[in-house]
Amino acid sequence: MPPSSEVAAAPAYNTRSHRESASASPSSATSGVLIARMEGILESVADALSSGHELRLELMTHGSRRSRRMQELRFPGRSLSEGQKFARLLLMIQLSHDALVSGRILTKRQIYYQHQELFEKQRVVDDLVDDLAATLSVQRHDLNIVATAKGLCCGLLVIHLHDGTDIDASLGDTGTPIPLVRSISAVECPSIRWVLVVEKDATFRSLVSTSFWKTSLCGPGLLITAKGYPDLITRTFVNLLCSTRPDVPVVVLADFDPDGLNIFRCYWPDTESPAPSSARPDGLGLRLLGIKSDHVIDLQASDSRPALTNQVSAFDFQSSSASTQHSDSAISTSGRYPAQTLSSRDRKHVRGTLSRVVERGGSDAEVVSLTRELQVMLMMGIKAEIQLLEDSGDLTQWLENNLTRLLSP
Repeated sequence: MPPSSEVAAAPAYNTRSHRESASASPSSATSGVLIARMEGILESVADALSSGHELRLELMTHGSRRSRRMQELRFPGRSLSEGQKFARLLLMIQLSHDALVSGRILTKRQIYYQHQELFEKQRVVDDLVDDLAATLSVQRHDLNIVATAKGLCCGLLVIHLHDGTDIDASLGDTGTPIPLVRSISAVECPSIRWVLVVEKDATFRSLVSTSFWKTSLCGPGLLITAKGYPDLITRTFVNLLCSTRPDVPVVVLADFDPDGLNIFRCYWPDTESPAPSSARPDGLGLRLLGIKSDHVIDLQASDSRPALTNQVSAFDFQSSSASTQHSDSAISTSGRYPAQTLSSRDRKHVRGTLSRVVERGGSDAEVVSLTRELQVMLMMGIKAEIQLLEDSGDLTQWLENNLTRLLSP
């Protein structure tokens, strides 16, 4: 159903210059302190080398925060393995120092391919970056070493970088790579009415190919994808948009399955995000557009399966006392029903996500909503993909209807 003209009209958004400063610009003071610390470490190694003493470095070993411990590495060391670890750590410190001094950004993949003989595996580089950040009590991106960006965006957005470069996200037919938030000086998006974060790259490309971001009857918007689980660059970029345009709804389209709901949870602000959760009146700053259990129920209604609707109604009646323990009974998914039965691994995954949501706490609407979706998924015993929306009709029309409902006063 087409939205009314009132919904389609973009609201006026007044700013001083239609350009919003990024809230996560790099801190020269923080970088300066980190550079000084690294130079102190490198100087101590040089002094020990010149005096003929054994070379030593300390490293916070990889693991969970509770199990991390400081380890002393020596060179040449008590074994070949220890000497190799020392050489890797020393090189990583030098690379990070040089990147900070020059203002360049290194990717972990670049480091691996330039020093394959020393690191042997990409995972070794990934773990060492985490360990070095923990040792220096900083975030990974503070080292100017990041994962290869996999996020893409497309829509009415111009990104201004500190080096003077401007990135127009409306250009190109496959999406624009999302830059590191620390490299962004400002973003311009005065006319967008919505931001849609899409779990799957294929769905994102389909929407980009039809120019949904500019043809939507709900007004112009912005499409984003991290091609699955979001990397830190995409997460911080989404949170930057939440704080930059608190008046614009940021919504997530993901599968109704264990991974899809967990991916939505991964976009929630945390200690590594540049924008605090208080940046928006609704706390989290983003909402789950779908697929939700209600959407699955709507699609099965024409299939004459009232049992599912009755089960969910019974669940809502008792949800106030629900916990992470629920019935494992699954409904039938035979015939034309567009869903699959949860496996034992799926159930374990759902319970794990539910436990993390409960542990996080909070009374935000989306915390309550996600908790319910996870609980209902366990009770229903099914999962469904975004593809079912396309199989059941036009995905863009489904988006139009749900965005219209979201934007309506």
